[in-house]
Amino acid sequence: MNILIAADYSAPQSGNFIASLVALSRMIRERGNMVIFVFPKWKNWVLWIENEGFQVVCLDIEYNESKSELQVLQSLIQKYEIDLIHCHFGLFHHSIVFNRKELGRVKVVLHDHMDFSVEPNIVRQYFSSVLRSVLYRIKGISVVSVMKRKNSSYWFLKKKWYVPNGLTLERNVEKSISREECRKQLAIKPDEKVVLLLGWDLKRKGLDIALQAIKKCRETNATICLGIIGIGSEPGELTKQFIESETGIDYQEKWIKYFESQEDMFAVHRAIDAYISASRREAFSYGLLEAISQNTPVIVSDIAGTKWASEYTNSFFYPTESVDECSKAILKALECGRCKSNSQEIVDKYGIDRWINEIIKIYDAI
Repeated sequence: MNILIAADYSAPQSGNFIASLVALSRMIRERGNMVIFVFPKWKNWVLWIENEGFQVVCLDIEYNESKSELQVLQSLIQKYEIDLIHCHFGLFHHSIVFNRKELGRVKVVLHDHMDFSVEPNIVRQYFSSVLRSVLYRIKGISVVSVMKRKNSSYWFLKKKWYVPNGLTLERNVEKSISREECRKQLAIKPDEKVVLLLGWDLKRKGLDIALQAIKKCRETNATICLGIIGIGSEPGELTKQFIESETGIDYQEKWIKYFESQEDMFAVHRAIDAYISASRREAFSYGLLEAISQNTPVIVSDIAGTKWASEYTNSFFYPTESVDECSKAILKALECGRCKSNSQEIVDKYGIDRWINEIIKIYDAI
């Protein structure tokens, strides 16, 4: 079986997603099958995949704009004799759904990594997903969801699976650095207590709640800071406007630290003092799982997609929109620190081997 793994993923760092695909592909190869990767753009982590012996196609290099997406996909299927396409983050989604017959007998599985949006009308979103499941069934498309609620919305699909993400402790780094080295690189002072938020989508990720809660915490302890990864070391105009309009806080406050994306996220989680998931919507958080793996205390908004983290004894939940309760949870987490916990139990439960076995079972089923 020849498998095409296509992902609209062009983040500067490989993260748990690429590491998971690498681990999966090794197992696929051990079973005597072939894997081809397709990404929209070339990034440094592509070298890691190629050094593992896998073929990688980057569309910005291999194909010019004169070819349509459908032509590109058809040429890949023909060139590599593809039997199954596994799509992530919507790459080739339109061509697959609306030109299904032109792709021949190739099997297709779409991997849904997302929760519903922050749009208030959740019922409308749910039933849009129900209608989408009708289209997928007609087209012979299967779906894997990382969130149970989202999976249940694909009513009319027979071939659908709920598979939570898996954690791999491998990254595209030669050696993970120490807490002290990482704090030095991030310019974190010895006496500062840093709470980290991953904030690529400001509203969805609850950056406004986190900022206001940290400001309130500083009334008790002025060494507490908020570190943000996902918007760069210099916030853009939209970020500045969001912070000031939603919180009334000056984005230039010294207690707000803007960090560049980091490949060695395990070192970052050891370097910080607590991790906050202030999301209003979340499917399954890689960031939470990575933080837990390093026995870092976590502050978590009380939403469906992160309920699983309540199994972790160093997790501190708060009502999603409550700044006051969020600030109390932050103070409790910092007081707890890296006290004894069941972090290894959580890592074992959501380990990469379980995830790989589930995905391979799905491949066999379709």
